[in-house]
Amino acid sequence: MDMLERIVHLLIEALSKARELTTFKLDSESSKRAAELMKRVTENQKSIQALIRVSEGNGKGLEKAELDTVLDDLIRTFEDTNKKLDQLLAKAKA
Repeated sequence: MDMLERIVHLLIEALSKARELTTFKLDSESSKRAAELMKRVTENQKSIQALIRVSEGNGKGLEKAELDTVLDDLIRTFEDTNKKLDQLLAKAKA
């Protein structure tokens, strides 16, 4: 799986978890955290779409190393977001 595929997979996973969270009645702190996480996902989704367009254009204007660094950062961000969503889901299900 290349980096873009990994990012898209993590994005879909985060959106799925966030949707599942909306089915639970959350305390105010958890609701706030869930809203913040969804905001992060939405903001990063726009960045991902731009990066996909850039990478499809053979990285025109960007060095491969620079693009790879950004993609690595996004992967770490989504992995962190998914961990936090997992924690919220576990709390909601308890």
